Amino acid sequence: MRILLIRRRGVARNASSYFCIIMKTIKEKLAKLLTQKIGIEIKPESFTCPPNAAMGDLALPCFELGKSWGKNPAEAAKNAIVMLSLSKHGNAQLKKAEVMGPYVNFTFKPAFLAKSVLGRDYERGLRLRRSARNDASLRSREKIMIEYSQPNTHKEFHIGHLRNACLGASLVNLHRYLGNNVIAANYIGDTGVHVAKCLWNLQKFHAGEALPENKGEYLGKLYAEAVSRLEADEKLLPEVSAVQKKLEKGDKELTALWQKTKEWSLESFYDIYKLLNNNFDVWFWESEEEKKGKGMIRRMLKNNLLPEVRVSEGAVIADLSAYGLDVLVLIKSDGNVLYGAKDLPLGIKKFKKFHVKKSIYVVDKRQELYLKQIFKLLDLLGYADKEKIHVSYDFVTLPEGAMASRKGNVVTFETFYAEVLQKSVAETKQRHADWSTEKVNDVAAKISLAAIKFFMLKYDNGSVIVFDADKALAFDGDTGPYLLYALARINSILVKAGAVGAADQRALKDPTEKSLMIHMLKFDEAVLLAAEENAPARICSYLIELAQAFNTFYHHCPVLQADEKTKAARLALCGKVRELLGKGLNLLNISIINEM
Repeated sequence: MRILLIRRRGVARNASSYFCIIMKTIKEKLAKLLTQKIGIEIKPESFTCPPNAAMGDLALPCFELGKSWGKNPAEAAKNAIVMLSLSKHGNAQLKKAEVMGPYVNFTFKPAFLAKSVLGRDYERGLRLRRSARNDASLRSREKIMIEYSQPNTHKEFHIGHLRNACLGASLVNLHRYLGNNVIAANYIGDTGVHVAKCLWNLQKFHAGEALPENKGEYLGKLYAEAVSRLEADEKLLPEVSAVQKKLEKGDKELTALWQKTKEWSLESFYDIYKLLNNNFDVWFWESEEEKKGKGMIRRMLKNNLLPEVRVSEGAVIADLSAYGLDVLVLIKSDGNVLYGAKDLPLGIKKFKKFHVKKSIYVVDKRQELYLKQIFKLLDLLGYADKEKIHVSYDFVTLPEGAMASRKGNVVTFETFYAEVLQKSVAETKQRHADWSTEKVNDVAAKISLAAIKFFMLKYDNGSVIVFDADKALAFDGDTGPYLLYALARINSILVKAGAVGAADQRALKDPTEKSLMIHMLKFDEAVLLAAEENAPARICSYLIELAQAFNTFYHHCPVLQADEKTKAARLALCGKVRELLGKGLNLLNISIINEM
């Protein structure tokens, strides 16, 4: 079957997701057959997957049927089997249907599965693509903005930022793959008290000193040092406050220093994003939203737009206690603007300027209450009909403990990546002494990034990650390198095979072949679940299981040594597995490797 590819912002995807359509069609046909036989409507989404392959390929829970018939679920399942008359005879697709407790489990014929996975009829492919264009569940549906990464200038980009960067990039790919119009946005924290602390320390204690090569990292050290100085002597705090006020008022000399040092941070950020393959369509800046926020808050107070927003003891607050959301301070009594006064105008801009229907914020779990407060204020300002989603995630730590920029005990991305890369280069050299230095470095870099990204994504968003470089780089287990190795192995098999004849799908009869094909047909469900939950971990789990299913098949079923008829069919199956692994890794923003 030919596959029509669409290239959108660097993500290649099927125009109609062949595997998605196949499983969807299978469920629809089976639901139609059951509805006709039983006389009660069975919906395609009613089917579930049995806990293991020995129990069948699809299962129908009979709890609702039991209610309709006034029977318990197990009796309903037995009654359904009698009405189906499939347990002995089957049909063109089904080998058997049998009762297992309150479920009717269906087992497909291997030939039908092989045809579903490997079918190459061009006209049939055209019909599938045509039907997909008319299917509301598969065509473009929503305009979504996904805001992620959001580092602060004048601080280091450390490994804690990596989880956000990896999670956001994968969510962008997932939602685009499903046909949504996605705007990838970054919101840079280029203003605030942390900037004032950094510049204060630079001017007061480091003026005129020679600058290191990595000026972005240098600023992070200045910030941590400033925090330490201020904790040791609180009498210095008014000096920092004065610097912040001068910045807000646009002092020329200080503004020039701010702009110059901001560029130091951004140069480092841009290099990291290029390495990680993080691409943004829109860049937002706190400094710009701060100005708009001040004006918006003044108008809200003057016109009494929201009774919840008022002045209290010299500060501007949003009293959301009536909604169980406590009080949010927008502007402090000393006039310093806090995050809420910036996020409100930005939230409005997303809906008014970019016309998005759904706004996704990828922000760590510490901001859960704060974002609920912002979302409530946006609702009160007239945007209750717009969907606002907080994708929350937990911390990243190292085996030696937690990190904090203010304490200066962070591991910068550059240092962290260099360590992982060094390990990967050594491993690659050991495996391929005949490779050139350039090839070793290129492959090692891709392995390193796959290891990092997969480790950051394989855990549920709410889990704390303790990053272990040796575990992440392992070639066995649930790791990125394991998936790359599986992909490289398949590619090697196909290269060695060379040209082969047409595949006879009926040759695929082994149970491990069938198990592999069933898992391949579940790709769409994994993608849909990952997008619905905003959880790329679902894709990670699917790909590991796919690679394991392939390895089981490969060890039980000789490919290159098989007879020509079986060999051609198994090679075709290998090619489809390679295709799916590549798609899945692409969704995780991981580059593939053909040889390793």
